[in-house]
Amino acid sequence: MRSLAWFFLSCLLMAAASCSQPGTEKIIYLSDCGSKACPKVTCDVPEIPDFTCPLQLEIMEIPPCQVEEVIEPPEEDVQQPPEEEIVEQVDEKPEVPLLEVHIAVDEAILSGIATIGAIVTGGKAVMGVEFYVDDIRVDTDFIPPFNTSVNTTEFKDGFHLLSVFTADQYGQNASDSKQITFDNTPPKLLSNIPKDGDKVFFEDGPLNMKLEVDDPASIQTAQFRANGLPVATFFQPPFIAQASYDAIFVTVDNLPKNVYCQFEVTDYLGQKSDASANVTVLKRHMWTYETLGEIWAPAVALPNGNIAFGNLNNKIYQMSQEGALVSETNTPGSVSVGLAVNPGNGMIYYGSLDGTVHGIYQGGGEAWSMNLGSPPGGGLVHRNGLVYVTSYSGNVLALSEGSGGTQWQTSLPDFISSTPEVGADGTVYVGCQDHNMYAIQSGSVLWSVPTADEVWSSPAVGPDQTVYFGSNDGWVYAYKLDGTKKWIEEVTGQIWGKPLVASDGAVYVASTSKYVIKMDPTTGDPLWKTKTEGLTYSAPVEGEDGRIYIGTTAGKIFCLQPDNGQVLWTYTLGDSIHGTLLLAGKKLFVGSTNRKFYGLWAMVP
Repeated sequence: MRSLAWFFLSCLLMAAASCSQPGTEKIIYLSDCGSKACPKVTCDVPEIPDFTCPLQLEIMEIPPCQVEEVIEPPEEDVQQPPEEEIVEQVDEKPEVPLLEVHIAVDEAILSGIATIGAIVTGGKAVMGVEFYVDDIRVDTDFIPPFNTSVNTTEFKDGFHLLSVFTADQYGQNASDSKQITFDNTPPKLLSNIPKDGDKVFFEDGPLNMKLEVDDPASIQTAQFRANGLPVATFFQPPFIAQASYDAIFVTVDNLPKNVYCQFEVTDYLGQKSDASANVTVLKRHMWTYETLGEIWAPAVALPNGNIAFGNLNNKIYQMSQEGALVSETNTPGSVSVGLAVNPGNGMIYYGSLDGTVHGIYQGGGEAWSMNLGSPPGGGLVHRNGLVYVTSYSGNVLALSEGSGGTQWQTSLPDFISSTPEVGADGTVYVGCQDHNMYAIQSGSVLWSVPTADEVWSSPAVGPDQTVYFGSNDGWVYAYKLDGTKKWIEEVTGQIWGKPLVASDGAVYVASTSKYVIKMDPTTGDPLWKTKTEGLTYSAPVEGEDGRIYIGTTAGKIFCLQPDNGQVLWTYTLGDSIHGTLLLAGKKLFVGSTNRKFYGLWAMVP
């Protein structure tokens, strides 16, 4: 069979060779048969008269063809085309658009079963798209639109490289890659408010609830509950809500009360995370003691833990911090200015509106008295075995703590409404209505500083012995120990109370503009100011928590954040607060012009 095939092939080649010799009249046409009608090959081959030659050879696939003898027309009838009309046919490669591919992923973080698409443009006869994760082929899609599903749980959480590759039948190829994060970890709760074991005060308003998670975008829902009752449902951050005490059946009459708070988040994979907190709701108000006179002066803490204060009904009260009356002392006149206390033996010193000054024992009973000849101008101060007193008439005195005897005395040119302050070296600083601040040592005036209005403010001495005070001219003054100016700064409004030099050295003042201002102790620059309600006769004070507390004539107590002045909470007593608040540990004590004295929790116990 093989020899027969070669015979036919040789026959065909011989025919082609003889027909292509110069001078012959033979023409041969060869083409791909395929499904078309087979062409004829005509040749003068003497050895092979008319025959049919099927080119079905073992060594190649050739469609069957007919080879016949063709009688040529007479030579004169043959018309050869002009040479210039013979056009060679050249196959031209078709133009193909540039092949491009781009990954189609909407999110930067993928979880669970994620769909990844590929957008193919250009090219011709695209053969498909291969999808890879970190060089691992995960799928090939042959039919547009090209996409695949990737189970991200089969890979570690973190960054991964997605890649796509494509090619067309004209030899073009294209690729694209993109970094994506796989995250199949359940939502992580970073913090929740309240925390387990927290204590909150009923009077501060609704129960604040807040949740923070590591990946808020993965959260489908967040739910808050309190005592099993729904509080809020969220579908996007922030996750912050307030639970009304009425809604969760907490009333002031059933305090203290535990509240069970629940936080639950669900991500788009259906994975859940939760947290809970048991919270105790307390009353900020501890107790109220009613008297028969308005309370203008601040209270003082005694060494035995009790509290003492006076009122305009000619009384000095000593009370326990739990609100029990320990003793009650009659006074010859109203007590409208602050008391002083001997921290060693607990003796209490007070000035009366009748112009007398008294020393009484911690348990009650009078130790001594002396006549000022004028009502006291400001509160009394105890330092280093002496009691310092100012009279409204303009006198400044230093009295013996044990007997009330005068150690020294000096007179200023006008009335005094300022409580004196004593420096580390025994220098007494006091303001006067002649618009000056005075520095006095052992009865002699060392220096004075003029201002533009009366000085009712009590001065404060900083740790570097800088003297800070305010004036009714609306300016705050800072002077060095030798009386030279450090700085002055306008704050507007009159300044009646004593500046506070806090533990961090910052200076706080309150003015009749209703603002509390925090000031830089070095430059006097205001760091922040917060508006309150009502005027401030009193001075701001610092709690052991570092927060700033002050009472106002609106009958409100304000607690401020020292960093930015934010109001953290307020408490309304109902009438004007004239005296500076007393902080004793976590408790706060204050009287009001409504004749009541209050014990409150300043901080949670």
